[in-house]
Amino acid sequence: INGVESVAYSKNYNLIMTQTHESYDLEVSNVEQLTVRAIDGLLISLSYETRDLGHLKKLHDKGLPIVFFDRVTDEIETHQVIVDNFKGAYEATNKLLEAGYRKIAHITSSPHVSITDDRLNGFRLAMSENNIPVNEQYVKYCLHGGRDLNEIEKALTELLCSPDRPDALFTASDRITTTTLMQLHKLGFKIPEDIALLGFTNTGLAEVLSPSLSSVYQPAFEMGKKATEMLINLIESKRPVTEFEKIVLPTEVIIRDSSKPMLIHK
Repeated sequence: INGVESVAYSKNYNLIMTQTHESYDLEVSNVEQLTVRAIDGLLISLSYETRDLGHLKKLHDKGLPIVFFDRVTDEIETHQVIVDNFKGAYEATNKLLEAGYRKIAHITSSPHVSITDDRLNGFRLAMSENNIPVNEQYVKYCLHGGRDLNEIEKALTELLCSPDRPDALFTASDRITTTTLMQLHKLGFKIPEDIALLGFTNTGLAEVLSPSLSSVYQPAFEMGKKATEMLINLIESKRPVTEFEKIVLPTEVIIRDSSKPMLIHK
């Protein structure tokens, strides 16, 4: 949001923000309400529930400039701004493997969302290159991206009560990561002594959490900034735009206490 604002206000555009709370119905309703206000363009990160893009295709066909960021689709031809989800997941998994963890579970979001595929594939490749088979019972999906606390609790219960309990968790979204940390504390697990944790998160508190949280950092400000610049270029273009760009921003894996090497703490 800060990245979006930094560009929009400097270009004298007003900003209207709505949240879907990961609901398809609310996404459709929000988009309808925004178009009633005769907006100039739309920036959107798809909700975890969204499969049918009819409400967006209709607007795109009418000529409304649309730019996707973070959670995107190839069904509508327009600009996209994402982070390198595949590489971020690949490098994060390798960091856990380098630290001595072998039984790594992956808690992720809805299987039909773009970021889920990319992050899961990065995880799988890292495991494969290290000749470690992925235990499919270790891959858990949260269909609402972790917004439903019960989803995360169910995934953790199944993993932690398994006779072959994982020794590390790689979590694939901001909400899943921070909620998993909270739930592990509530259940009395020591991190990383009992189980390590590394996940995608944008929280600025990662370094001061207890333990400090190993994370895949995503340049959210830059994502918002780039997406807004591209949208304004579409809005102000004098001619129909027929060539579109997908910008992929780099991620960075930051290792902190929650995934200390096994030799240190065991």
